[in-house]
Amino acid sequence: MNRTFSATVYLIDDDSITLELMSGIVESTGVEPVCFSDAEAFLAAYSPRPCECVISDMRMPGVSGLQLHKALQVRYAVPPPLIIVTGYAEVSAAVEAMKQGAFDFVEKPINGHQFLEKLQTALSLSRQLHQRRLQLATREARIALLTPKEQEILQAVLDGLPSKDIAGKLNLSVRTVENHRARIMEKLRVNSAMELMRDFMLSAAVR
Repeated sequence: MNRTFSATVYLIDDDSITLELMSGIVESTGVEPVCFSDAEAFLAAYSPRPCECVISDMRMPGVSGLQLHKALQVRYAVPPPLIIVTGYAEVSAAVEAMKQGAFDFVEKPINGHQFLEKLQTALSLSRQLHQRRLQLATREARIALLTPKEQEILQAVLDGLPSKDIAGKLNLSVRTVENHRARIMEKLRVNSAMELMRDFMLSAAVR
């Protein structure tokens, strides 16, 4: 594993033997894992990191691995890569979780080589996700500079409405809408409507 960056690997399992086994594999790469015996404790302690991976058992008392996956998706616009540890009988559920955005799964008994391979891929992906997280934060900070009226007009622009239709919808003159659009583009640091659509269409800050 590339050790030029600092990685954080979260391990969650109520079975101490499995947790110890996974810890040993992670430590062999030079990374110190952060271990939890339940998902509730992990969720209480977690904050996003630049390079990270969450590895959780599927079936645990309290919050299960699948419930943890859903919780991360709800709480974070860009959740961390999640690898689910599952038994043979639960593979279909793990595959379904992947369809819903989970990164991958590993079966018990854990194969060390396969485990490391998937971990390394997840950590590589997480660096890309972190950049996306930073981009979203920048977008949200810029959108926060807009007045309520400017945010309303921005949403109308993102919905594809021309200035004339926006003016009619908001009971404004076309000139007023154009002036608002010019200030919006200045605050958001974009040079054209096309750039505005491309850079802010997916921003969760716009409702």
